Parts: sequence; structure tokens; C-alpha cells
Amino acid sequence: MSDKELWSTIKTKLAADQTVNQEIYNTYLANARFVAAPQNAFFLVIQSTFGVRLVEPLLKQISTLIKEETQVTPNLKALSTDRWEKEEANLLKVTISEVQTKKTSLASKNYEFSFKHFVSGPSNFQAFKAAQATVQSPGKWNPLFIYGPSGLGKTHLLNAIAYEFRSLYPHLKVLYISSDDFARQVVGNLQKGHFEIEQFKSEINAYDILLIDDVQFLAKKDKTNEVLFTVFNHFAENGKQLIFSSDKLPDQLNGFDMRLITRFNQGLAIPIQSLDFNTAKAITKIEFARQDLTNRVKDEVIEYIAQFFANDVRKIKGSVTKINFWIMTNALEGPLDLRMLQDLFKDMPTSNLGELNTKRIKEVVADKYGIAVKLLDGKARVSNVATARHVSMYLTKEILGHSLSQIGAEFGGRDHTTVMSGIKKIKKNMEASAEFRKNVEAIRNKIVS
Repeated sequence: MSDKELWSTIKTKLAADQTVNQEIYNTYLANARFVAAPQNAFFLVIQSTFGVRLVEPLLKQISTLIKEETQVTPNLKALSTDRWEKEEANLLKVTISEVQTKKTSLASKNYEFSFKHFVSGPSNFQAFKAAQATVQSPGKWNPLFIYGPSGLGKTHLLNAIAYEFRSLYPHLKVLYISSDDFARQVVGNLQKGHFEIEQFKSEINAYDILLIDDVQFLAKKDKTNEVLFTVFNHFAENGKQLIFSSDKLPDQLNGFDMRLITRFNQGLAIPIQSLDFNTAKAITKIEFARQDLTNRVKDEVIEYIAQFFANDVRKIKGSVTKINFWIMTNALEGPLDLRMLQDLFKDMPTSNLGELNTKRIKEVVADKYGIAVKLLDGKARVSNVATARHVSMYLTKEILGHSLSQIGAEFGGRDHTTVMSGIKKIKKNMEASAEFRKNVEAIRNKIVS
């Protein structure tokens, strides 16, 4: 029985119970949100704190009804909407923790910390190969400097490099450290005195492999950079391997002594770029599998997540975790489909859905044809509206690569045959009219520019 069905059954019994104040039922319980969570926890989400106080005397009675229907002893709480938002965030953390706890085997650790489980594609292939080459020939590419926007796998790759070094060369001492931790330790030792900071440098210099993640955060930290400069020289002079990650290439880093910039540049600087669709899709599939959701979602859901979050691997993982939590707390029957997913993410800001999305396409096309965006999702068949709708569908297919069913869902819930027909019309018109083709290409250029 789903949460919705269970709550519907309980409400029917409450409404018929003469001991229940009907005004309280109609005002607060009839419209309450009912959520079942792990470990027999249940929540009634009431609109106001005042409503919670009125409902609380009924919780024992409602708990009895839950037990009658589910055969479990519930831990039932009534929360206001504001309190529920905090509780939901806590439950999400617990869900993440449970997922991570289940994955304690060496194989799951390898997922995070080995080349075998780093998903390589055109966007990160060069960085991946450079990482492998550095492990195979320590000191040859020194330093290795991997740069690119946040969320594309730099931290994952540095951890994988550290893992491989430890596995292949157990006699070598390997240190992976974030720039924040490095700076904090430097400042802490500087405050203690000269002896302590010299001892800290000696401890760092005792390592054979040093990996510093997000080195850009050391900008404008003069004392920390002085220590890093000394450490850098020691490693370089003794043939020890240095590996850095950054959100910018060395020459674009501000707030660093030029001596450090020069040293960053003396090795191999290699970029990681925004994920191509196929690589993002592969990562998304792996994340669904890691959270035991492979058979709980349709392929169109995987494609949707991969398309919208290709600019940030962390968002891919976060969105899958959110789906996992939703499935766990809603007793979903059958696989999650695209419409359910869009409803789940309906409150997410457009800025979080990738650089290019259907909303952007609709806005540009609607502006070109001088119509309201909402008409593209409506049923109006006026010539210019229909053409604008078909152009939007065509460009969604061409630019974003969405499936026909996915496009249909994004344009007012149309079926895939309607979308196919609209796209065919645009292709036919583009073949028949050079001017029409030029206009569509101009719209496309504006969207992707």
C-alpha cells in the first residue's frame, strides 16, 4: 500500500469517527501531507504550528489506525511545514549515510578511488590519460596540473591518482590534501613559532607524492604560498611527484607569487571540460546502479538527468540521491518515469538545470515569433503559434538530444507521434525554403551563443 492509499484509508476512518472534531479534521487533517520514512517513522505535515497543536491529541488514535493497516508500530510526529523542511533535510542526510554504509566493500571504495571506476569520455580523456601516465612514470610530468570548472571530477581524479600510487608503490608515502587543510595547518604552525613551521615543512617533505586539491583557494595567502614555494622546490629538486587541481589554468590564477605560477607551468597543465552527453549518461547510470536504483527508473529519466546536469557531476549524484529518497518514502509502484521526475524537480531553479535547457529554447523561440512562452505548451493551433511550437520541438531535439517522449512531456504532455510530426514539418520546410532554414539557424545560434 502506498503512502497516498494508506493516508486516504485513515482519513476515511477519521472523517467517520464522531469523536474527532470535524472542524479540526476539515481544516488541518484533510489537507495534511502524510509521509512514511525509514524505520517506521511517519509524519503529518500541517500548514501551521497552531494546527500542529490541535492535531497532536489525535496522534495516538492515528497511530493505532496506521498499525491496523500496516502491522507495524509507527513513530508518528506532526510537524509544521517549516519544521518539516528541516526534518526532510535530515532524513536526506540519513539516506545518504545509509547508502554509503551499505557500500563498505573494497569494490565500493574503488568506485571513488581508482582509475577503473573513473568514467572517461571526450571531455576528460586527456586529463585521465595524463593521470595514468603520471602514475606509470612518477616525476616525469612534474607537476601535473589539472584544471577546469567545479564539479567535473577533478577531486575524484586526484583521489584516484593517490589510490593508484598507494596500490602500485606501497613503499612510497602519498599525501592527498585539500588547499583549505594545507592553509589551516600552515597558519596554525606559523602561530606556534619558527620551530613548528619548520617541522611542518619537514613532515610534508618526507612524502614522495603530494596532491593538493583546489589550489586556487591559496590565492592571496602570502605566508602559505611561501611555505608551498619551499615545499615545491624540495619536491622538484628531489624528483618527487607534485599534482595540483584548480578551477583555472596557471596563467589565469590571481593572487599568487609569479614564482609559483612559473613552477605550475613548468610541468603538464591539462584541462577537464564540461561533460559530453554520453559521458554524463554513463556516470548517471553508474550512480543509479550504486544506489540500487537501476530497475526503479526508466531510461528517459537517466537521459533527462544526464542532459540537465552534465555541467556538474555532484548535481548528478545529488539528484539521484533525491530520487532515491523520494522512492523510499513514497512506496513507488513500478519504475519512475519522466513526468514523475519533472514533478519532483518542479521547484528547482532553472539555473540549476544546466546551461542549456528547454526553457531557454522556448524563451528564444517565443521572442522570435512574438508570442507568450506559455502558448508553446498550450493547444492553440494558430499558424504562427503552431510553427513556433514545432520549431521549439525541433531545436530541443537537435540541441539537447531529448527523446520524443521527453520532448512531448516538456511541451504540455503531448505524445511522441505529435512531436515526431511537428519535427518532420520543420525539416520539410527547411528543405523547401532557404529563408525559413536561415531563420531557424539564426534562432539556434542565438540559443547556443
